[in-house]
Amino acid sequence: MLRRKRLDEISWEDFQELSLVEKAPYFVQTSGRPYHVLIAQQFDRESLDDLCDLATRIRRIAKSKMGMDFLSLILKHKRAMLDFSQPSSRTFLSFYAACQILGIRPAEVRDTNTSSELKGESREDSVRIFSSYFDMIIMRTPQQGFVDKVAWMLSNTERPVPIINAGSGKDQHPTQALLDIYTLQRSFERNGGIENKHIVFCGDLARGRTVRSLSRLLCYYPGVSMTFAAPDSLQIGSDILEQLDSLNVPYQITNDFKSTIPEADAIYMTRIQDEW
Repeated sequence: MLRRKRLDEISWEDFQELSLVEKAPYFVQTSGRPYHVLIAQQFDRESLDDLCDLATRIRRIAKSKMGMDFLSLILKHKRAMLDFSQPSSRTFLSFYAACQILGIRPAEVRDTNTSSELKGESREDSVRIFSSYFDMIIMRTPQQGFVDKVAWMLSNTERPVPIINAGSGKDQHPTQALLDIYTLQRSFERNGGIENKHIVFCGDLARGRTVRSLSRLLCYYPGVSMTFAAPDSLQIGSDILEQLDSLNVPYQITNDFKSTIPEADAIYMTRIQDEW
């Protein structure tokens, strides 16, 4: 379990110099549970198992009207801002639906051209104002490192609120990776779980932020191996491979996707990320 460190006790300049592993303790509560959800490195196997178990219980409860009524009261006193300055449909609607299920009252900004930013207000100022109105901010942004900056900034104000990363530049997409872990666990629940499985990643691995997050979370499952199949120009970054090396996780690099299919237990296919 991570031991909490405080964002209001470190300068932004010093925080930027930290590695992702070193940043992780700054995003949790004293209990070790997440306060912000920003990077895959802040999770461990125990927290992943707990989240998957919780998701399963919620799915079962939600199958009845009585269950949905119960769930809708859990966070009825909370409000969430969905600040999606990058285009999204599935991710936006997933979070919007989750808010509705748990009784959270959501609001949204999906086009900064309709906000005060068109009149010159900075993104930082906009988010600071949002924190005065809402209890959490779910953020999707094309700006690399912006979610980290917002979490640090609000922790140094009188109104810190949780930031949930719904996709941040080319950095990471931890919430998508959490869903991917849950999908894999459900798929393999009658076949020994995720442990000892061979996962093939294919597509635009150089620019795909979901791959960056999921490959890290898979490291918490013993015996997992990975293959990254892509043309050289779209191949996985060296920083991800260095993380796998440091954790002694086996992997292969290839540009021949077809040859990987017979040995794959799961294939993670990504699209071309032309927006970058």
